[in-house]
Amino acid sequence: MKVRDYEAMFLLDNAAAVADFDGTTAVVDQILGKAGATIVQKEKWDERKLAYEIRGHKRATYYLTYFRAPNDAVAKIRADAALADKIVRHLILVLDEPIEIHVKKRAEERERLAEESRKASLAAGWGAGGEDRPRRRRDDEEGGDFDGADIIVPPDVVE
Repeated sequence: MKVRDYEAMFLLDNAAAVADFDGTTAVVDQILGKAGATIVQKEKWDERKLAYEIRGHKRATYYLTYFRAPNDAVAKIRADAALADKIVRHLILVLDEPIEIHVKKRAEERERLAEESRKASLAAGWGAGGEDRPRRRRDDEEGGDFDGADIIVPPDVVE
């Protein structure tokens, strides 16, 4: 039987994951192990509000796994995941490249996006700024308070 590399995202019951994350993820790990899969990497993402309610759940904890398994194991994993109470939803994808290369590319992409986001935030004036952009003067600095003496009022404006 041919063994392939897979990426799977599991949406876990948020109440169960908050109460006992290790126990909740053990359900996923058991399902994968029972089907003959070898887990290469697993990663907790975060808890998020779902776009729409799924089987009564409004929030879920995202759990990403990379594993190697025989071709026929995916059907078993899907069937068991659909029956598990602690798994709200799942998605399994076949990887076209080895897991190690895929994970490295994903990490580089996340770094690039984070850097772009940081640069955009700085350009918009958010976050820690450099000395190269103009700084607003505070009232307690040199220059004193604004007294309005330098304002020119057009003659046609009546008070």
